[in-house]
Amino acid sequence: MDLGASICSPQRPACALCPLNDGCEARRRGDPETFPMKAPKREGKLRRGTAFFAVRADGMVLVRTRPTKGLLGGMTEVPTTQWSADFDESATRGDAPFDASWKRLRGKVTHVFTHFPLELSVYAAQVPAKTRAPKGARWVPLAELSGEALPSLMRKVIAHALESDHGKSKQRR
Repeated sequence: MDLGASICSPQRPACALCPLNDGCEARRRGDPETFPMKAPKREGKLRRGTAFFAVRADGMVLVRTRPTKGLLGGMTEVPTTQWSADFDESATRGDAPFDASWKRLRGKVTHVFTHFPLELSVYAAQVPAKTRAPKGARWVPLAELSGEALPSLMRKVIAHALESDHGKSKQRR
């Protein structure tokens, strides 16, 4: 008999129907709905990093596919740095996918994974239409980004870039 699924559930404990209620500690205490007690959620240390949002003059956005193993495996992302607790943003320019006039956008993109919170600074650049994608990256039309396997974190990054002054000036052209 599965008592937890039918009688002793945290949402609606039916103590009167339980064959084990005489020895039940939760019933004795008078708070059976608080059992089983969940362990407090372990929150990891804040990690930081940088995302690079590049748009070509022809409306193409630079993306790449994340490695198949690991967090967000096989999904599409705009290029990013490593995410770490001891991230040094002043060294971020060397991690850009290519040389361009990268502009740091105001604010940050925040996201919470199950085991750690993440905060990304976003740098954006507009580049000529003939700019080639670096190795491991590709250009995708901005209008077709919705068809990519973008995790919600990357959707936030793209929305942040498009809502910034950088994105608005690009959209007006």
